[in-house]
Amino acid sequence: MDDTPEIREQLSHAWRSTLDAAVANGAPPQAVIETMVEVAHACFAEAFGATAAASYLQLLAEQLRAGERCETDELVRGAPDERPSRSFMPADAEALIDPDWLTRKDLFG
Repeated sequence: MDDTPEIREQLSHAWRSTLDAAVANGAPPQAVIETMVEVAHACFAEAFGATAAASYLQLLAEQLRAGERCETDELVRGAPDERPSRSFMPADAEALIDPDWLTRKDLFG
């Protein structure tokens, strides 16, 4: 299977559904997000090596810093903010996985 923007979008919806379902079932949002990041990072390191995983995290951090600089520049200059909000929105209703998967008894067999 080729890596396409459509597949990336489907995967994003699946991760968002997982996050939303865990939070809806009472898990603290910060704990869910941190755990998802830790698992993803561990899998990345296992697949591509620790150095590549560290470099990828550094790249992500640099992108976040650049975004913050742009937002600060816009605030200082008075330019309107045209980017979407970073608030946590619920997953798309057409997500690919069942949002109740965390509470199903048949999940692992």
